[in-house]
Amino acid sequence: MRRLFDDEETRKMVNKTRRWLENGLQKSKKGVQRAWQEYRQEMARREREKDEREEFEAEFRYRDRELDFHMLISAEEASLYEQAKQKLQEMKRRSSDPQVHKEWEAKKYLTLHEHFTERIQYYFRRRLSDPVALHRAIRYCERQIEYAPVAKRAYQMDPMVTELPEHPGYDILVTLYEEAEEWEKALRLSQEAKEEGWGGDWEERIQQLKAWADAK
Repeated sequence: MRRLFDDEETRKMVNKTRRWLENGLQKSKKGVQRAWQEYRQEMARREREKDEREEFEAEFRYRDRELDFHMLISAEEASLYEQAKQKLQEMKRRSSDPQVHKEWEAKKYLTLHEHFTERIQYYFRRRLSDPVALHRAIRYCERQIEYAPVAKRAYQMDPMVTELPEHPGYDILVTLYEEAEEWEKALRLSQEAKEEGWGGDWEERIQQLKAWADAK
């Protein structure tokens, strides 16, 4: 009596079934991924609109003989800066040392710079899982770069600082542009960071970005 299926027929059927299941799973997986991508895009769009409607509560001003700077800041940022101003006054009452005054004057201005750094790092770490994190990481990078002229002067007035450190806003935004293969934007920012004197391996990054841009 002939078996219903011989070994070769069984193997073919099993392989055909496996391929069918794999194709179905792949299609299902792609559908789920597409749905999540659309969801994230919609959530990011809503958050961008919310951020664009954000009402700034105050205007930050800095002025010296070479720089007249102003920037709109949120209520949270205004509160942080006010606390830093109060801390400076407290230190002036406690110490008559001009070096201490300069150090805390610098800290006052660096309060917003450090706040932007904290926000950048928080959202950058979540950019692959949170639908709005990438947008907010970029936004805070841009805000910190906008604030860079004041941060630069603050570091220069601090007697404890001998050179400019790395700038998270420039560094992370260049990295994000690299991930998106936006070589020209990444190159422009890298050149700007280098020209402004911020720490980092900018020359190496610039050469690599030029190579990637030329190979595009």
